[in-house]
Parts: sequence; structure tokens; C-alpha cells
Amino acid sequence: MTTVRKITKNTKIDLSKYHNEETGELLNSELGPNTSITVKKETGMVTIVSDNYAVIDAEAMQVMKQLLNNSDLANVLCMAVLTKTPLNVVYNNNTPHTNESLQQYLQINSKSMYIKLIQRLMKAGILYQIKGLIYGEVRVCYLLNPFISRKRKTFEEKITSIFSEFKLEQDKSRD
Repeated sequence: MTTVRKITKNTKIDLSKYHNEETGELLNSELGPNTSITVKKETGMVTIVSDNYAVIDAEAMQVMKQLLNNSDLANVLCMAVLTKTPLNVVYNNNTPHTNESLQQYLQINSKSMYIKLIQRLMKAGILYQIKGLIYGEVRVCYLLNPFISRKRKTFEEKITSIFSEFKLEQDKSRD
């Protein structure tokens, strides 16, 4: 669910600048020293809050644009919104995606095309494949590089040894 909230600025009123017209007494002395009045003013800004979002790193996106074709990039973006857990696992609702479910989700009809996509993404450092006994059967699941996209701020520390940051190569002639 997404909500939009107006941003307001709180301004305290200086009570010593106002007086009671009938008595001439200053408002701060009439109301007492522990009284304050705060006025909320609209700023013309809003915050958009969503409980289901993904953050894409801008620099990583630039690197991926250089490494991947548009179709592969679109598939990475489709996976980016599916990550969960402190390992950034690509999920299918409440369970990690399998090869079959991820291939179907990405709408890739050919098994060989799907496997080539996965291999390209793994070689580029975008995906990491885990194979093991998961939910009582041997399964494959995928981790998405959290330096590219994430839906949280806190991760297992070991994920930083699996993935590295996606950065643009610096011009060597400037060094």
C-alpha cells in the first residue's frame, strides 16, 4: 500500500509579540511561562511511503547498461522487486524461486535461453546461485547482488564476500 503525506513545518509563535487588546497584557504573561503555541505550515512537499519497494543503485544501473543488453537489464529489474531476507534471495511469494518458476516469471519460453541468461548474470556478478537441500528437496535458488538492488538496509555480513560493489571504472589517466 502506498500513502502520500503532506510535509509541514512547525513554527513556534513568539508570545511576547502578542497582547490582549482588552487588558493590554502580553500573551506570554497571561498564559504563563510554560505555554507555547505551534503553528503548522504546509511546505508544498509530500512524502510517498510504500511498504513494498525496491531501491536501485544509480551507479550500478549505469554499469549494467554497459554490460547487459536491454532484455537482460529488464529481467534484472523484474527480479529486483522480488528480493527478500538478509541474503537478498529472489522469491516467488513465500518461497525462493526455482529455475522453473523464475523462467516462467520472466516469460522465457526456451530453457536454453533462460540458462544462458542466468549464466551471463552470474558471470557479471549480478546473481549468485545456491544449490542444496531446501524445503526437503534439492533445489536451486538465487541471490541478487544487494549493491545493485535491495528492499532493505540490513544484510548478512557474508553477502559482502559473495558480491562486490558495481562501480564505473575510473579513468586511469587521471590518477
